[in-house]
Amino acid sequence: MGDGGAPETGGSGGLPSRIPGSDGYNCDPPSGEEPVLTLTPVATDLNYPVLVTHAPNDDRLFIVQLDGKVKILQGETVKTEPFLDLGDKVQIGGGGGDERGLLGLAFAPDYAESGLLYVHYSAGGALEPDHERGDTIIEEYRVSADPDRVDPASARVVFSYPQPANNHNGGSINFGLDGYLYIGLGDGGGGGDPNGNGQNVETPLGAILRIDPRQDGDSPYRIPAGNLFDEVDNAAPEIWDMGLRNPFRWNFDACTGDMYIGDVGQGAFEEIDIELALDGRRNYGWNVMEGFSCYGAEECDKTGLTLPVLDYPSEGSGASVTGGAVYRGSKIPALRGAYFYADYVKNRVWSVIFDRTEQKVTNPVSYTQDLNLSSPVAIQNGPDGELYFVSISAGTVYRLDPA
Repeated sequence: MGDGGAPETGGSGGLPSRIPGSDGYNCDPPSGEEPVLTLTPVATDLNYPVLVTHAPNDDRLFIVQLDGKVKILQGETVKTEPFLDLGDKVQIGGGGGDERGLLGLAFAPDYAESGLLYVHYSAGGALEPDHERGDTIIEEYRVSADPDRVDPASARVVFSYPQPANNHNGGSINFGLDGYLYIGLGDGGGGGDPNGNGQNVETPLGAILRIDPRQDGDSPYRIPAGNLFDEVDNAAPEIWDMGLRNPFRWNFDACTGDMYIGDVGQGAFEEIDIELALDGRRNYGWNVMEGFSCYGAEECDKTGLTLPVLDYPSEGSGASVTGGAVYRGSKIPALRGAYFYADYVKNRVWSVIFDRTEQKVTNPVSYTQDLNLSSPVAIQNGPDGELYFVSISAGTVYRLDPA
């Protein structure tokens, strides 16, 4: 293609049978006995890391820092010079619940040809007056002739939206089976969704968006067919799914295309939502529901709502789910197909297995004691399908290994 757009050929319906660029993942069924697990540090002394990801079929790991820098981990070395530095553009969170910064990174499916990548960040001073401080920005860049450097002059704002608060800004952005860019945005902040954005189809807040990031005439992006707008006339055309509080970390399973969403709860329940590949236009219920429970009421109308596959209680001392990823590596064959997720506040880690036929998950298995992880903000696949865990407080990226 060469332009970062959707793939034109592939599996059923003309689409790939797996997420493009995941050739190094092992999609075989699980096998063998599960060993004791451990976390091996692979990158340390980082400045507030929040994400690790990779380009399609690229053996490097890209480490996203809240301060606007993206570092490259190649082999056992973190390169000194950043791949991308948005420090003069990004509004960085100042603590006290301020969640702003560089939050997401995704490489175009045809990155090897087009060199295109996309970032999600909170607008800082350098973008004013075009954008207000804290606005959500999705920006396109192109890699330079040096594969370890982005060309800063290639910047193009694809999508932007005002944020009424400094939290619940979402985070992850990912390309799906269809080659389109999916963007998770929170409900705009404030306790209990005071502006009612979760159930407002006219705003992109509290939703998963789906766009084709290619420019279309005067429009910086295109709206693909199949979004919620095709069924609901007054819906914001970018919306794929709605009714989410803060989908900070979410991922696709590269081997199935299914979407796994960690939706941060208000104060009673955290939830995991799982959506079969390309089966969107869902309403996940916030703020009518929090997890499986009615929010702020003993009874509520659940008509048309999609309930989570699991939730867990905050237990009175606060919690914040970190949506994770499905293990698709080769080092631990018994875990293939297991979805790992965590809690940022309680420092807990679990796994479940999703039954695609029954659309149910197994009972969670806890790995908290074995892994001893602090402040987990991301769990992501590397180019070989292995899982990497990011601790923002330790400034460290770990790899999941057999002990």
